[in-house]
Amino acid sequence: MSYATTISSWGNSEAIRIPKSILRSVGLRAGDKVNVGADSQGRIAITPAQKEHRRVRPQPGISYATLFSDYDPAHIPTGQWPDDHMRGAEFGSWERA
Repeated sequence: MSYATTISSWGNSEAIRIPKSILRSVGLRAGDKVNVGADSQGRIAITPAQKEHRRVRPQPGISYATLFSDYDPAHIPTGQWPDDHMRGAEFGSWERA
């Protein structure tokens, strides 16, 4: 998917417009952070920056303790959780709410 556009001035910078359909096809939208770079062959690359974990705010009156009061982790076999950098982030977001 490609289309022709014109480079325009935007304050002290230059800018291009990217159609929503192209952004959506790669999972981006207005406000998302991206990295912009150029290679030795004169190509410009725009790649998504690593997204931060979205914090979820609980409903009033719901706490971490009440939400998981009936939870029994004994039935979960060991080694079932993926080893990623976001483990535990959910608990931290409840503490900040």
